[in-house]
Amino acid sequence: MKHLLKNTFFILLFVPFFVQAQWDKYFENSSLRIDYYHSGRYRIDYFNVYSYQKLPFYSGSHTYLIDNTNNGAYKVALFDKNNKKMIYSKNFSTLFNEWQSSEEAKNMCGNYEETVIVPFPKEEYDIDIVFYSRDSVNNWQEVARTEFNRSLIEELEDVRYNILPLHSVERSVDKRMDLVFLPLGYTKEEKDKMMKDLQRFSDAMFTYEPYKSKEDLINISALEYYTKKSGIPGLKDRKDEEGELGVKYNTFGSERYIMTLSVWKLNDVLNNLPYDAVIIICNSDVYGGGGVYNFYATCYSGTTAEKVLIHEFSHSFAGLGDEYADNDSDAGLQNIDAEPYEKNITTLVDFSKKWGDLMEKDTPIPTPATKENKEKVGVYEGAAYVSKGFYRPYQTCMMRDLSPFFCPVCSKAINEMMDIYSK
Repeated sequence: MKHLLKNTFFILLFVPFFVQAQWDKYFENSSLRIDYYHSGRYRIDYFNVYSYQKLPFYSGSHTYLIDNTNNGAYKVALFDKNNKKMIYSKNFSTLFNEWQSSEEAKNMCGNYEETVIVPFPKEEYDIDIVFYSRDSVNNWQEVARTEFNRSLIEELEDVRYNILPLHSVERSVDKRMDLVFLPLGYTKEEKDKMMKDLQRFSDAMFTYEPYKSKEDLINISALEYYTKKSGIPGLKDRKDEEGELGVKYNTFGSERYIMTLSVWKLNDVLNNLPYDAVIIICNSDVYGGGGVYNFYATCYSGTTAEKVLIHEFSHSFAGLGDEYADNDSDAGLQNIDAEPYEKNITTLVDFSKKWGDLMEKDTPIPTPATKENKEKVGVYEGAAYVSKGFYRPYQTCMMRDLSPFFCPVCSKAINEMMDIYSK
C-alpha cells in the first residue's frame, strides 16, 4: 500500500509539471485573437477566418490546455501540424447557435461575427486551427481547418481605457479567474452612478455560494467606458436605435434579451486587458440580461438586478442551462432526442452522464415535484424552456426561478469550473 500511495503521489506531482512543460514548449505568454465569420443555417456550419491580432497577455491557465468539460455548442483547437497533436482546445457557445436552432434558420442562411482568443503559438511551430460543431446527437464533428498564417496578423490599435480594480486577489493571472465588467449606457455625467453600480455588482458576486467560497480565485476589474447617450436601446421608445457596441434589448424578438451581434467591436474594447469572462453592465432600470457560454453575459442595473447577474454569469462561465419551462421566443430550442451538454439538464437519453451520483438510491426517475421531495436531488420535468421531455435536478434553483441559492448539481458544475484556476 505504501508503494501504491507513493506512486500515486508521484503521478499527481508529475502531471502539472508535464502540462506546464507543454505550455513552455508551444506557447508565448500572449494571446491570438481570431475574428471569423460563422455562417450557415439549420444544422449546417461554416467558419471563415477574417483576421488575427496578437494581444500582449494571456489570462488562461498554463496547465489546463485541453478542454474536457464537454460544455458548449462549438470547439476550437490548435494542432501541431508536424505530429498532428492537439495542443490546445476551448469549448464555447455563441448567439449563432441560438439562431441556428430557430425556425428562421430552416428557411434562410445567417452570417455572424465571432471571436475566440487562444494562446499564441511560438514561431517555430506550424499550427492548424480547427473548428468543431456538434451533430444532431451532440457528438463533435470537425467543420473547418485552416493553417495559421502569421503574415495575416493585423496591427493592434492602441486604444486604452482606464482599468478600475473592484476585487483584487494576490494570484498570478494564469492562476485566477479574471472577470471584467464593461459598463454600457453610462454618460460621463453618470460616473458616480456607474462606479456605485460596478462596486455593487462586484460585491454581489460573493453573496451567493459557491462563488462566495471561491472569493480568493476571482479577480474583478472594470473598464471606465462612457457612451454619448444614457441607457440601452431596443425597447419601445428606442426600438430601432443601434446600441453602443450593438448592445440592445429585444434580441431575436425576446423583449428582455440584451445582447449584441457586433462581437468584433466589443472585443476591440476588451483588447485593453486580459479576461476569462466578461459581463456587460447595462445602465437600465428595465429588467433584462443574457448569458452565453464562454462568450459574454449582460445584465441590467436596476435595484434588484444582483440575482440576474449571478444567473447570467453562470450561463456564460459555467455553461449551465435554464431550468425554467417557459420561453417567449424560439431561440435556443433543444433536440429532445439528444442528451444536452448542459450539466443541469437531461432528456434521459443518456442520464448516466448526469447527476445520478448525487441522488439517493430510492429516488424515482422522473421524480414527483412533491413537498416531501422539496430538498431532494431528483429528475423533475420542466426545463430548457419546455414543460415536457426535459428535466432538471431540483425543484427550485438560481437557474430556474432566481432562488437565492444554487442546487447541488449546479453548485458542483460551478466548482468544477473554478477548480481549473486553483491548479
